[in-house]
Amino acid sequence: MRAAEIRGAKERRRAVRRLTVRLVLLGLAYALFIQCTGIGIPCLFRLVTGYRCPGCGMTHAAMALLHGQPRTAWRENPLSLTVVPLLVFYGTYRAEVYIRTARTDFKRWEILFLGVLWAVVLLFWLLRNL
Repeated sequence: MRAAEIRGAKERRRAVRRLTVRLVLLGLAYALFIQCTGIGIPCLFRLVTGYRCPGCGMTHAAMALLHGQPRTAWRENPLSLTVVPLLVFYGTYRAEVYIRTARTDFKRWEILFLGVLWAVVLLFWLLRNL
């Protein structure tokens, strides 16, 4: 690797690290706020339509997981224990690819993978509102 490539990779790693730290701190601050006040962000889709969106219950599920209650998390929103971990692993993979290669395009398998996850989320959305 040339010096310029190494510098670029280091800069990308720092940028990814900064973004990750900010997202984790924001999530922890939100969890602490909910824990202290009992107030969370309501689902606007549910308020307007009366139907539950795919993300409804995700905050409750996350709080249950923070308290070591996976069964409660599953009851609140099964996507919290299925799709979300897959997206976290995929995001980690994409970050590593970006750091190493600066590549931002998607390979065919990635598009297929994300399409399958999207289909699972849509199916879950439809089934939970029947």
